[in-house]
Amino acid sequence: MSQRAGQAKHAIKTPPKNTGRPTTGGLDSTLAIRLVVAAVIFAVALIVKMPTFVRIVLLILSAAAAGYDVFLEAINAVEEGRYFATPLVVVCVGVIGFVIGYPTESAALIILYQIGVLVIAYASKQTRASAISLVSGQEEGIIAKVREIIGASGSGDMQIESVMRESSGLILRFAMVFAAVYAIVLPLFSDFPFRVSIHRALMIILVCTPTSIVAAMPLVGLVGLCYSAKHGILFNRAASLEKASNIKVAVFDKAGVFSEDCPEVLSIQSSILDKDTFMNFAAHAAYYSDQPFAKAISNVYDQEYKLEVVSDFKELPGYGVELKVGGTPVSLATSEFLLGRGVNVPQDPNDEGQAYYLVIAGRYIGKILVSANVNAGTNQLAADMGDAGATRCILLTEDGAEESKRIARDLGFSEVKTTTGTPDKLSYIRELSGAYRDQVMYVYANGIETHSDAAVDIRVSSKAKYADAIAVPEQVANIPQAVKISKRTREVAKENAVFAFVIKAILIFLSVIGYCTLWFAIFIDTAAALATILNAIRVTKESKFFRKDDDAEEDEEE
Repeated sequence: MSQRAGQAKHAIKTPPKNTGRPTTGGLDSTLAIRLVVAAVIFAVALIVKMPTFVRIVLLILSAAAAGYDVFLEAINAVEEGRYFATPLVVVCVGVIGFVIGYPTESAALIILYQIGVLVIAYASKQTRASAISLVSGQEEGIIAKVREIIGASGSGDMQIESVMRESSGLILRFAMVFAAVYAIVLPLFSDFPFRVSIHRALMIILVCTPTSIVAAMPLVGLVGLCYSAKHGILFNRAASLEKASNIKVAVFDKAGVFSEDCPEVLSIQSSILDKDTFMNFAAHAAYYSDQPFAKAISNVYDQEYKLEVVSDFKELPGYGVELKVGGTPVSLATSEFLLGRGVNVPQDPNDEGQAYYLVIAGRYIGKILVSANVNAGTNQLAADMGDAGATRCILLTEDGAEESKRIARDLGFSEVKTTTGTPDKLSYIRELSGAYRDQVMYVYANGIETHSDAAVDIRVSSKAKYADAIAVPEQVANIPQAVKISKRTREVAKENAVFAFVIKAILIFLSVIGYCTLWFAIFIDTAAALATILNAIRVTKESKFFRKDDDAEEDEEE
C-alpha cells in the first residue's frame, strides 16, 4: 500500500523592512567608543568656559561623533521615500533645534538616541537568548526549528503590532500637522516667541515617533513562541500563535491524535481458514483502503499481491470495506455494519481492540483484531480545551457510530462526527469556519495535504508543511496550554502598547505646556522602550494559566 510523502517545514513569509525599529544585534563596540568620545566632547562644551561659537562647534562635533550613521540613515530614508522613518525625524528635529538656538538639547538628543539604540539592541538580544533558552529541555530537532523560526525576518510580528504600527504612523502624521499649527498659532495668541513654539512643536513630533511602541512587540511574540515550544507546541510564527487566542471551536481528529495513526494487528481468529490464508484475504480486501485498520494489515502482510482478482472495491468509511475477490463477494467490516446488513457475527465483549469481521459470500469466516489504544495523557484534552476557552470540542473519527460514541464518551467529548474520510473532514471544517469565523482550530496527524479553512491548523508530528504549528506527539495534551500562552502573549502585547501610548501622551502634554526638553523626551521614550522589552518575559510568569500538576513540575525543574 502506498504511503504518503513526508511534509517539509512551513515557508515563512518575510515582511517589508521595518525602518522604525531599533537594531536587534549585539553590543556594538565601535558605537560604544564613539558614544564615549561624543560624551567627553559634550561634557567639555558644557563645563569649560569658552566663546559661544566654539561651544556650538564642539556640540556639533559631539552630535556628529555619536550619530553620523543616523544622518546616513536619514539620507537613505529620504532617497527611499520613507519620510516618517525615525532616524529622519530625529535628525530633522536635531538640526532645527540647532538652528533655533537649542544646541545643547539637540546634541544631547542625538547622543541619547544612539545610546537608546545601543541599549535597546542589547536588551533585545538578551531577551531573544532568554526566549530560546526556554526550549532547552526539548529535543535537538525542536530547538533547531525554534532557532530557525526566530532567525527569520518577521517571525515575531503579530497582528496587534501591525495595528499599533499603523496607528503610530497616523498619529505621527497628525502630530506633524498639529505641531506646525501649534508653532504658528502660539505666538499669535501669547507672548511666546516663534523660537519657543517651534521648540515645543519639535518635542511633540519627536515624542510621536513609534520607537517605544513597536520595540518590544516582536519580542513578545518570540517569547510566546518559545514558551509554547517549551511545552511541545511549536507555531511557525507569532501571528499563528496570536490566532489561537481567539479559538472557540476545537476539532480533533481521532487517528494519530488520540489513537495510533497506524494501529497494530493484535490477533487473527478463525476456525475455518488458517492464519496465512485469512491474512491473504484480509490484505487483498484492505489494499485500496486508507483507513487505519488497513494500514495495520498492510504493515504485517509480506506476500505478493494478486490485484487482478480484486474488483468492485467499495470503501466503507468507519466500518470497513466491501469488494469481490475472484468474483466472490467479500466484506471486512465491523459488527455494526454487518448486523445492519443482516449478517450475524459472534461478538466477544472481552475482545481487546477493534474487531473487523471477514465475511465471504455471506458466510462468517473469522475476525482480525487491531489495536485501538488511546494515547496516554490525552483523556483530559477536551476538558482542558474547555478550560482554555473553547465552547465546542468536536471529535472526528473514521469509525462507525457505536465505536465513535464510546470513544467520545471516554475522552469527554460532547460532540462527535463519525465515518469521516479526509474530504468529509475538510468539508466539515469549512462549514464550521463559515459559522465561527477565525475561531476554529483543527488538530490532526496525517492525511491533510493542504491548510484547512480553520483559523489554526495543528499537526501532531515532527514536521508540517501546511499546518500553522506542530505538536510533539508525546506532548499533545499541552495544546490547551499553548492556547492559554497565546492569550497571555496577546495580553502582554496590549499592555506594552497601552503603556507606551500613555507615556507618550504625558510627554506630549508636558511639551505643550513647556515642561519638557528634547533630551528628556527621547530619554523617557527610550526608558519606555526598555520597560516594554523587559515586560515581554512576563509571558512566562503566569502560572495561573496551567494546571496545578504542571506548576508543580515546573517548580521542580527550577
